[in-house]
Amino acid sequence: MTTEIVLMPDVDGAGDVVEYCIELGDEITAGDPMLVIESDKASVEIPASISGLVTEWLVQIGDRVSKDHPLAQVKITAQETPVHEPINTDTQVETVLTEKTAKSSPAVLSANQMPAPQSPVSVTPAISNSVIKQQGSYYAGPAVRKLAREFSVNLTQVNGTGPGGRILKENIHAYVKQQLIKASQPVISSAAIPPLPKEDFSRFGDTDTQSLSSIAKATSAHMTRCWLNIPHVTLFDETNISDLEAFRKTIQPEAYGLEKTPSILPFIVLTIARALVKFPRFNSSLHPDGTQLIYKQYTNIGVAVDTPAGLVVPVIRNANQQSVSQLASTINALANKARNKQLKIADMQGGCFTISSLGSNGGSGFTPIINGPEVAILGVGKATIKPVWDGEAFQPGLLLPLSLSFDHRVINGAEAGRFMAYISNKLRDIKQLLL
Repeated sequence: MTTEIVLMPDVDGAGDVVEYCIELGDEITAGDPMLVIESDKASVEIPASISGLVTEWLVQIGDRVSKDHPLAQVKITAQETPVHEPINTDTQVETVLTEKTAKSSPAVLSANQMPAPQSPVSVTPAISNSVIKQQGSYYAGPAVRKLAREFSVNLTQVNGTGPGGRILKENIHAYVKQQLIKASQPVISSAAIPPLPKEDFSRFGDTDTQSLSSIAKATSAHMTRCWLNIPHVTLFDETNISDLEAFRKTIQPEAYGLEKTPSILPFIVLTIARALVKFPRFNSSLHPDGTQLIYKQYTNIGVAVDTPAGLVVPVIRNANQQSVSQLASTINALANKARNKQLKIADMQGGCFTISSLGSNGGSGFTPIINGPEVAILGVGKATIKPVWDGEAFQPGLLLPLSLSFDHRVINGAEAGRFMAYISNKLRDIKQLLL
């Protein structure tokens, strides 16, 4: 094996070495870009004139080089005589022209703003389409652009520390590392939202500070993420459940293996399960890239349960395949496990839709926060007796307030209205629900 020296070709003037396109020990082929030089007018790749193994750089980043300056030492690995082809001085390279102040503040020039070069920069045809370009607000060489593509990095988001603000490989690695660290940390606030000022409440009287439970901390972080990331819209309605309530009171729990008469919640769960089958968009999740919807072929309903440690949401699997009595039994079992801190992580995963019921605690309506990545949630208030017009006179009716919060990126108002109307009609006419 023999060793050859790659010399700087004639590129009409001198330039500074700003980037290596390959690493020591890499195999190159004649015509492959080796390094990038930058003059006051343009940035160009310098090709290898021979094929072989790069063993040593003879220039450093920042060195000023001109014609015939030694660039690198190459060990010839192929059993052939190295051929030194002359530089084609008739082929003009695509250049990026900047003002001479570009090194301290590179500017982006449109085609009609570019000043004509004093003399054309000419290199081999092999690199005529591989010149460094300024795109948007970044300034990077081909090797850096290739690395950025491999990591799917948007170069406009990377701060360059090289000469004239040039983006280096080290900048790409630092950016990727920073993004990985950021992704591993839970986001519970938006940078665009200033934090509340810290207050010393003890100035006004005695205070007592207690730590939140682990469940409360997790719920707080999750709800904050959902509220900040999902554009919520809430639709309110009232449905007359007088017939449903009358039917519910006739149920003999022992006949169905139940400990007590089921509440209205199992009926609501069954209604939602049927609605998700009829309106599959409510049984979907928005893909993280924001361009696709993931439709689920299963119907799992989460039910919010208030416990001394905080709010938890156990999930009822395949709710559409269960009867009212089965749902009542499942809900009671999950609620007992929640209050006794016996829920497993798996018991709270895989939900498609969540129901949050205030029960008899009161409230004529509220705006429930969507349990992302789900796209909707139903809030259920306290049923109250109100006058209802039957076409001839006002009659007392038991009206149940409902609040449907939905992700406006996925669901529009008309779809939400149809979904709510379906729920109201099924709860109003118990025969429709049970058929």
